[in-house]
Amino acid sequence: MWLWLFSLLLQLIGFLVLLVALLLVYRFKLRPTPPTVLLKKDWEKDVVYLCQFPLCPSVRSISPFALKLETWLKITGIKYENIHTMKFSSKGQIPYIELNGEQIPDSNIIIEKLKEKFQVDPDKDIPEADLAMGHAATVMIENHTAHIGFHYRYGHHMENFLKTLKLAEYYPSGKAIKNWGRVQPTMTRFRSWLHGIGRHENAEVWEMSFKDLAALSNWLGSKQYFLGSKPSTVDCMLFGHLAQFLFIDIGFPQKTFLETKCPNLVELVNRMKQELWTDWDESIEKARPKPSVN
Repeated sequence: MWLWLFSLLLQLIGFLVLLVALLLVYRFKLRPTPPTVLLKKDWEKDVVYLCQFPLCPSVRSISPFALKLETWLKITGIKYENIHTMKFSSKGQIPYIELNGEQIPDSNIIIEKLKEKFQVDPDKDIPEADLAMGHAATVMIENHTAHIGFHYRYGHHMENFLKTLKLAEYYPSGKAIKNWGRVQPTMTRFRSWLHGIGRHENAEVWEMSFKDLAALSNWLGSKQYFLGSKPSTVDCMLFGHLAQFLFIDIGFPQKTFLETKCPNLVELVNRMKQELWTDWDESIEKARPKPSVN
């Protein structure tokens, strides 16, 4: 009798595992991809519609990739409009753009496509060896340093992060922000463990980011910008990411390190903000949702 029940239980478990596997295969391999629904229905030809999170105080965007991309659009002069949304792209990424009826996600892919489309390239006169350094810096920051920043703010200081940036006030749904605050720390710590940084003590992880920042500071030296006398793509990338450490006042150890050991990086961020973002505070408040009238 017990042997029969045990056999039946194993069969049921096997059936459930098979069912889950079939559902996953259907979900990711067999189910037709639904058509992309554009946020901007009445789009204008050759206008870039930048779809990104709603704005917030101090840092403007909690997405370093959105801040990088919008700064890049500013230095190229490409005409664009913001669409503030909580909706992710068809690939599950944000920011993304809509251009001539097409949705394009991923900030690095977007930049390359816009360079080709509009024949505008702030990097066109930069030597190949310098561009290679810029590429290496981008990979380091976006695949290592940024993850450490997310590990700090989401994994260990989520409540302070939400409170400092007043996201419940500046985003459409305060309830959704509170729910996000409950689940994100666990998700981030698990992701950090898979990434590898979550298997170390926090002090060791912060030290890893310090080495990244020191390397960038040594590379910049006394130059105003990394690859010339004007901002290039790599400067926009660094502005977007370093602003997260410098402008979100939640005790980032990276901010202390930048201010004490890498003043040239701090000056770079402040210089780009002053030269390219003269409407920084005004545009944030202008985009703030109006309080509902009951």
